[in-house]
Amino acid sequence: MWDLDSAEAAEFTKLAETTYRDVNIALANQFARFADAAGIDVHTVIQAANSQPFSHIHQPGIAVGGHCIPVYPRFYLWRDPAASIVRAARDTNAAMPTYAVDLLVDAYGDLSGARVAVLGVSYRAGVKESAFSGVFAVVAALQDRGADPAVHDPLYSDGELVGMGLSPYHLGEPADAVVVHTDHALYRTIGARDFPGVRAVVDGRRATDPTLWDAVARRVIGDGRTRPHSSM
Repeated sequence: MWDLDSAEAAEFTKLAETTYRDVNIALANQFARFADAAGIDVHTVIQAANSQPFSHIHQPGIAVGGHCIPVYPRFYLWRDPAASIVRAARDTNAAMPTYAVDLLVDAYGDLSGARVAVLGVSYRAGVKESAFSGVFAVVAALQDRGADPAVHDPLYSDGELVGMGLSPYHLGEPADAVVVHTDHALYRTIGARDFPGVRAVVDGRRATDPTLWDAVARRVIGDGRTRPHSSM
C-alpha cells in the first residue's frame, strides 16, 4: 500500500499505471508493423531488448481490451488533451484489428464472400469477459472487406454470441480463412484439419502451432513473413 497525499494523486496513479501499459503495447505494435515491413521477427527482437535490465517492452497483438487499458487513457486525455503520446498510442492500438485484416488480405486475397472464422471473443485468454474486446472491431473490418465472419469462443454459448450481435462458428465447419483474436489454450492445439477448406490464417496472438497449419498461408503479427501495404 502506498500512502499518497490526496485522492487526486491516488486516482492519477491508477491512470498513470494503465496508460503506461497502453503506451507500451502501442510501442510494441509499432515495432511489429515495422518488423513486418522489414522482414524481421519482432518477437526475437523484443526478447533480446528485454534482456537489458531497463527494457520492459510488452508484446504486440491484434487488440487491447478490458475495462481498464483501452478506457483509462481516455480519462487521462480528457484532463490533459495535449498529451500527444497518449493519444497516438491509443490510436495505434485501436488500429490493430484493421491491420490484422490487412494481413489476411495479403495472405488470402479478395475477401468478398469469404467465410472467415474469428477465434475468441474474450479480450484475454481463459477469461469470460468481452468488455471493449477487439473482436467487434475485427468482425467490422472483415465485413468492410466483404467477408462473412463467424465467431467461436469455448467460453460462450451460441445464444450469448448472437446476443452480442455475432454469428456463431463451430469447429469443423467449412471456413475459407481464420483470424485468431484470443489466445485461449484450445487454439494452441487446433489446426487446418479443424477448418475444412481453409486457405489462410492470421494469428493475432502468436498462439497457433505452425506444424498444424501445413499448406495454409499463415501470418503472425510481427513475424516479418509478410509486407502488408493496405494500412502502412
